[in-house]
Amino acid sequence: MNSSNAITFAIVGCLMEVLPHALPSLFPPTGGSEASCRALWLTVMGAVQVSLGLGYLSMVHVSPVAGRLVAQVPARGAGTLPLPSSQSLTVR
Repeated sequence: MNSSNAITFAIVGCLMEVLPHALPSLFPPTGGSEASCRALWLTVMGAVQVSLGLGYLSMVHVSPVAGRLVAQVPARGAGTLPLPSSQSLTVR
């Protein structure tokens, strides 16, 4: 997969999620719950496609940028965390 494929995945997924709301006459209610199986299927598969596309884009573009930003932060010490001084604590 490349970035253009991932963007296409996300756009098609968005269209899949919007389609049942935009054209409700194409998705008549079926069953006792008055829900359309087609509309539910498109909503779930649209969410899956959007998450695949955005997941790939974040993995390829956001993660390296975040890694480079974290690498720019100077280290304070040799992996130690600053602790509060023991003199500021009072014992009862």
